[in-house]
Amino acid sequence: MVTVEQLSFDGIRAPVEIFAGPDRPLLFLPGFGVHPLNYREGVERLSRHFTVFMPDLSFRTHRELPLQVSQYLAFVEFLSERYAPEAPRTGHSFGGLLALLGPRQAVALAPMVPIEAGWPTKIGRAILLQLREYAGLDGRRGVSWAFHIFGEYVRTAAFRPRCLFPSVSELLGEIRADFLPTAPHSTLVLARRDRLYLQSEYATYLSLSDANRIETRYVSQGHDWPVTHPELVEREVVKALGVERSADAARSDIPA
Repeated sequence: MVTVEQLSFDGIRAPVEIFAGPDRPLLFLPGFGVHPLNYREGVERLSRHFTVFMPDLSFRTHRELPLQVSQYLAFVEFLSERYAPEAPRTGHSFGGLLALLGPRQAVALAPMVPIEAGWPTKIGRAILLQLREYAGLDGRRGVSWAFHIFGEYVRTAAFRPRCLFPSVSELLGEIRADFLPTAPHSTLVLARRDRLYLQSEYATYLSLSDANRIETRYVSQGHDWPVTHPELVEREVVKALGVERSADAARSDIPA
């Protein structure tokens, strides 16, 4: 069962979807500007093992959004304190980075990380990523996802640039110390076919972090696999958090 509550923070009224499950809370943080609906199937699978709280800070829902990464982090802490103070955090892309920068165990799914490249490189890679998904190389879900997210980003860049450019700009051109992982333990689940972030860039970022608190895993997919492969979201998050899969969940993965 899914319920929706409204959370007011610093002038923003954000819907929070609550997926009722076992008495084991988990925060799920979507990608930058991405509507929670895109993660619905993966989060429903996670609700077999957790009660999941997923906020909506999407371009579709909001006319105004935080301008700095620190403001997003403050929102996540407010969300956590309101619903699940001790819960681990997982998320995709920007949501994965926010999880890494918190005080709780983190599972970062193809996380966004600060890189030394600038906007031309970032935009060029995003276009290549879109072309790959348009071509169906990430499956049928990837095609529909590519059309959807391209429109969201173009409309936001054209009509509400303040929602897009300031926060992302903070993560380009240098790797700031305040963007290094702070979670007591982090699992990064990286995509071997990622076209948005190079494996060398992840390596550089992690080399500046405490290796004793970080574990890295890989899936053979592209950057947006948490959207296009919801079954992997369940598998990787459950594995990373050391939760036993239920018999019903295991049986549901067996092809008919």
